Amino acid sequence: MAPREKGVSNTNKNTMYILVAALVIIIVIVGVGAYVFLGGGGVTPPSDGNGGETVYTMGNATSLQFSVNLTTSGGSTGIYKFAGKNLGTANITLRVDATPEVSVDTTYSYIMFASNQTSWNNETGTWAVGNFTQDWGISWSPLWSGYIAHNSDWKTGDVDITYTDDQGNSVVIYSIAINPTLDDSVFSPM
Repeated sequence: MAPREKGVSNTNKNTMYILVAALVIIIVIVGVGAYVFLGGGGVTPPSDGNGGETVYTMGNATSLQFSVNLTTSGGSTGIYKFAGKNLGTANITLRVDATPEVSVDTTYSYIMFASNQTSWNNETGTWAVGNFTQDWGISWSPLWSGYIAHNSDWKTGDVDITYTDDQGNSVVIYSIAINPTLDDSVFSPM
């Protein structure tokens, strides 16, 4: 008969192994839970390529607001306020409040819906059905797109944008809000 080891029985050894294994499992579960709870698990945020989160700019925003002071090469000044949502989709909605000559102090408003190709304008103090092809395609979408393309890398915290465009006009873009929550009432002709 083989001699028994003194002090620890086989039953006690097995119990000890089970307790150590259970303790390791509990530590792993608690550690994983803490990792997920503290934000380390779940969906990985979009990356900027350097390991950080996406930096939203005028060029990749899903909604956007900004104002433009435009001084023509002839010296007249206009103010244009743009708001757009659903950017990057077929359902873009755009609003422009235009004061083409500040000295006249008259503002015209336009709302355009790319999804159903309709537009509204308020040029006389009353909202009326507009001409989408004219309002969107010829007048406002090209300006909107041009301002965004020229300033696509602008991000929150950058300074106001000032430059001279191809026609010799002085452009100042300010009050820029990237991904603001825009209420539907902004795009409702009332």
